[in-house]
Amino acid sequence: MKKHRYFLFAACAALAGCGLFLWMSSAVNRPFAHLDSADLACVTVRLSPPDKTLLIPEPGQLVEYLKDTVIYQRDDSYQDYCGQAVTFSLTMADGSQTSVMAFSPFLVIDGVGYRTKHEPCEALNRFANKLLNDPAAPVILEDPPALAVVSGDASLGALLGSYQWQRKGDGDSFENILSDSPHPLDCGELLSPLDTGEQTAVLRFAEAPDEILNVRCWSEADLGSPDAVGQPVVLRGNEIELQPGGYIYEVHAAWAPESGYGGTASYSFYVKSTW
Repeated sequence: MKKHRYFLFAACAALAGCGLFLWMSSAVNRPFAHLDSADLACVTVRLSPPDKTLLIPEPGQLVEYLKDTVIYQRDDSYQDYCGQAVTFSLTMADGSQTSVMAFSPFLVIDGVGYRTKHEPCEALNRFANKLLNDPAAPVILEDPPALAVVSGDASLGALLGSYQWQRKGDGDSFENILSDSPHPLDCGELLSPLDTGEQTAVLRFAEAPDEILNVRCWSEADLGSPDAVGQPVVLRGNEIELQPGGYIYEVHAAWAPESGYGGTASYSFYVKSTW
């Protein structure tokens, strides 16, 4: 009788073990276990902050990291967290797309959040930030980068004007965008002055241009008169000389269309210098 009870206990334990194994198999999932580099046509990553998108021309290492990722139960509370989000956009060879955001302790796949194993998720974050710090990493510029003007302790965001921009489309196609805007002297209501006692200002682009083509300025007395003739501004690297008094400045810059993105853009800003 005791022997019978022993075998019955052992059988129950085995069934319980199988049940636990099946539960764990259903609770733990490797969504990219079968991903292969050959499945991918294009891969990019966006890091926020600093709100920069990079092209990943050789995704082999990324694929290995994705294969290691493990997700558990669904959890959309990632929206309540703060920190850096790293989002990989995978375009498959068949044209389908998948978005994967690594935001430890979450992995967000096509907008759906899951609790995740920390180490593989953190590996994705490190991989993306290593690319960010690589000067040779191709930067994707969907639009002209923002420009900030800094003079002493004061700074101001410049107003984006007209631009001609190229974006990579499907396959080998390109999308050319032409955007026109009013003359800087017709934008007085949009230009808040930057007050400074300095003689110079620094042009800080969110992504440095390949070339600053030219900089010119007009006296604030010319506001509303777009036919007024501007005067050239002395430029040294990314630093400009300021005129004493109130002046409207316009900057033209160019980005080579590497990786299918780039073009030219103009920016304007208003500086009142008291030197």
